Amino acid sequence: MTHPADHFTLSGTEVALDDLLALRYLAQDPDRMPHRKAQGQRLGEQRSAFRGQGREFAELRRYQPGDDVRRIDWHVTARKQYPYVQVMEEDRQTPQLIWLDLSESLYFGSRRLFKSVLACHWAAFIAWRLVERKLPTVGLVTGAGNPLPLTLRRPADVAQFCQQLVTAHQQLARSYRERLPKPEPARLWPHLRQHPTVWMVSDLDHWQPSELDSVLPPGRIQQLMLLQPVDALESDLPDAGTLDIQSGDRLARLNTASPRVRAAHHRRFEQRQQAWHDWTAQRGARFLPSLSQTFDWSEVRRWPLHL
Repeated sequence: MTHPADHFTLSGTEVALDDLLALRYLAQDPDRMPHRKAQGQRLGEQRSAFRGQGREFAELRRYQPGDDVRRIDWHVTARKQYPYVQVMEEDRQTPQLIWLDLSESLYFGSRRLFKSVLACHWAAFIAWRLVERKLPTVGLVTGAGNPLPLTLRRPADVAQFCQQLVTAHQQLARSYRERLPKPEPARLWPHLRQHPTVWMVSDLDHWQPSELDSVLPPGRIQQLMLLQPVDALESDLPDAGTLDIQSGDRLARLNTASPRVRAAHHRRFEQRQQAWHDWTAQRGARFLPSLSQTFDWSEVRRWPLHL
């Protein structure tokens, strides 16, 4: 039997509008996709319960990884023979902010696809899903052309957001090729007035936890979901001899044939991931990294999209 997500296999270095629009059908019911082994745990995925309790009961739904176990309805669970949780009205009304941090470091991929391509598809999928759930949502792209934020209420709004993602990715490619000046840092404060749940899509390459604390103060947001595309080369270097590495105007040589060099590279990656793991655990956030080379859409079942 054909896996439903196989029709949405990602590859390449460009973002196509038709592909983003097609994600609407995938977002309508992620439960139809069977489980597949995910890469998140190996990369340091961190799961935590949502903070806060809603006051008015809204509905029951099947338990999803990351749900607060205190919301399990044990009577229904015993009757259905599967865990069910209570969804509160407060959860259904929480504003949502999709923040795609489309920085230059995302414009990279060693196999199959660029991280930036994966990030744009994630942002589009989340937008389709949240609007499907009728949650008040804002889409924001920073780091490439700084498009204006969009309020997403209807499918037509999400289609416009998808077009914005395509344009922003084209601008990212142009900035990378022509070495254009970097845009001003993101100003998120105007979008945090309503204490939204924030879906941040970023490889976190140019962020430190303390810096993100100042951009997303805990008291200004309801919850944080941190989705991180990772290329395998960032974790493990191949035994390929001497490689020329360019970063901006700087050129360096890296001897990947050396076990010591490869081990140091992997150790730095693990330490960085652990730092984000610890930070998100302290914040009560969700840290969801995925390898771009092996990602398939069944992995979205790990995401708390059943709000």
